[in-house]
Amino acid sequence: MDADLISFETLIATRDSAYWVMWGAIATSIAAISSIITLYFAFAALNTWKVQEKTKIKSELKRSLFALDYAIHMMPDDWNAAKAAMIQMNESSFLVTQGSDKTSAAYSELKKRWHNALTAWVMCEGLLFETELTGLWNELSNIYIEYIQGRTSKVEILQKLSEMHKVKFIFD
Repeated sequence: MDADLISFETLIATRDSAYWVMWGAIATSIAAISSIITLYFAFAALNTWKVQEKTKIKSELKRSLFALDYAIHMMPDDWNAAKAAMIQMNESSFLVTQGSDKTSAAYSELKKRWHNALTAWVMCEGLLFETELTGLWNELSNIYIEYIQGRTSKVEILQKLSEMHKVKFIFD
């Protein structure tokens, strides 16, 4: 073989190698761009998921407030400090007195609904701290404590719940 022929064949092989390297670089660039686009859509999906979860948590709070409202409606209209003390004493001693089964069940249901509402409020983790709902929640908490002790009326706690139902906070 002649040195010129060897040089020529080496030049052709180098050119073919460069051609395939160019296509490899183009494929790598496309893969890198695709990865960046995928990363963008992954972040967008993550942010959408976060918004959906926040909406679910807020919806759960609103639902629990409606359930609490219903539990308050189920409480006796003549709820007072004497009945509250009797129910609390019966619960602590595990006694059931005649005629208080419905009242005791309603009181137990009220406590469950309050716990659910409180849990939903805590789960919001500050999502609603900058809304008027925070002040209403604090007022509701105080009224609830007074209500279960029989020191305030059913109407007062229902009015506070009505105010809270009117606040639009789920899709804000």
